[in-house]
Amino acid sequence: MSNDINELNEDLDSRDFLAVNFAPGQIVGGKYKIRILWVLIQRPHRYGEIHRSLLKGTLGKAVTPRVLSRELKELQQRGLIHRKQYDVLPPKVEYSITDLGRGLQPILEAIVEWGMTGVHEEILAKTLQQRWPEAAGA
Repeated sequence: MSNDINELNEDLDSRDFLAVNFAPGQIVGGKYKIRILWVLIQRPHRYGEIHRSLLKGTLGKAVTPRVLSRELKELQQRGLIHRKQYDVLPPKVEYSITDLGRGLQPILEAIVEWGMTGVHEEILAKTLQQRWPEAAGA
């Protein structure tokens, strides 16, 4: 198996290798970034709306404000989302997708379509069974 991977990597020039193996994880890696981008592709959202929308996919386990703020800041620094702060009291901040971020829409749509097939549940079940075989037999 590793020989196949090595042969494949030899066929790729270094730019292709970096694009496949490094770029996606560094740009949208993290527990919540893909889901944040998906939410913002639909329409602009305020911080609280983003926070509530992330609850749906976390089995009720809320993302902490610190983590959400960090994820939003990283996406903003990478140019994938825009943060607009309104000069009002109480403070109002709205996040929206940038043109660069919108370029990820076909990829995100493919991920969502794949997720709708239920294949990820089989993969997760297999992973859990491998990690905790005694729980799988119960």
